[in-house]
Amino acid sequence: MKNISIITAAIVAATLILLSSCGAQKATVTTNSTPSQSPFGEVYEVPCAVYDTPEQFAATGIYRGSSYQKGECQLNALQNARQLVYEKYHHAYKGMVSNYSQSIGNNRGNDIETKINRAGDQMMDIILNDIQANCVKFSAVGDDGMIECYVGIVVPKALIAEQVTKAVSDVLTPEEKDAIAFDEFVYRKQMQERMAEYKEQN
Repeated sequence: MKNISIITAAIVAATLILLSSCGAQKATVTTNSTPSQSPFGEVYEVPCAVYDTPEQFAATGIYRGSSYQKGECQLNALQNARQLVYEKYHHAYKGMVSNYSQSIGNNRGNDIETKINRAGDQMMDIILNDIQANCVKFSAVGDDGMIECYVGIVVPKALIAEQVTKAVSDVLTPEEKDAIAFDEFVYRKQMQERMAEYKEQN
């Protein structure tokens, strides 16, 4: 009887050891098989990546087209980059112009605001047409014969402020300048500050 109790105890002990080792092994396998994953998935930086600074607007234009028309792809990507810079400039500039027109009010204020905006936009078009790419890259040709072109550009904010201020000064009459207390030096400085702040706000 005593022998049976010893054998039974030995079997129970062996079974517990076997079960605990299987459980530990299973837990280990589960822990090791769980891969760590980035919360953002797989990410890439765009080719020709350029970034805004307080001193310059920057943009990367992208265009997808036929591999047989690389020149066309490059021109369209460049135009896309120019449009992106224009949107940044316009966003930074329009608030400043509104402040000037509000100082007058009524239709006269609106007329001056329109003139200032138009002069600034026309000058910005001229500036952007002269800006060339500082980086151009093409993707590999896809199975469908298409490629992507990437073009990076940078535009100095000081250049924009100087040229736009001159254009605005040229279109406003002396009476209109008096009405909004227009001073070329102050206007250029305010433009530079407004555009420098764009980097911080966006």
